[in-house]
Amino acid sequence: MPQTAKNVLQLVSNGNYNHKTKDELKRRAKNEEKLQVSSEHMDPPTYLDSGGKKLFKSIVKLFKETDLLNEADINEIARYCDLTQEYKSCNRRLKRNGRFTDGKPNPDLRMKLQISAELDKLAKNLGLNPAARASLAISMTDEQKGDDDDDF
Repeated sequence: MPQTAKNVLQLVSNGNYNHKTKDELKRRAKNEEKLQVSSEHMDPPTYLDSGGKKLFKSIVKLFKETDLLNEADINEIARYCDLTQEYKSCNRRLKRNGRFTDGKPNPDLRMKLQISAELDKLAKNLGLNPAARASLAISMTDEQKGDDDDDF
């Protein structure tokens, strides 16, 4: 299975240059700088309901100091918030109607499981679960070590 792409700082701090020359690493670092995205306007999309907007704002507030999330992540955060609201809705319907209807499993049960799997993926991408944050913390620690000496 191929590894996920890492930024230049992660490659250098781990001591793994992936067979790249210093020129390639410098060029890649310059390109990564150009791709930096602002995080000034982190407003929830209008299509979210009030609960989704509230969750969106709380996630943005949680990560404000980390510079982890930016405007390019708005749609993914919104998807997470929207699916969370749908998950809660499935739970309410399951409590009201039960797990079985007419001797068959309630369709909301399957939907709840599918939404749960998608929420897990999004939480991992956004750093919203403990394992994802631990992975980010390891990367941050490696980057801080790499800041003390010459990157290339």
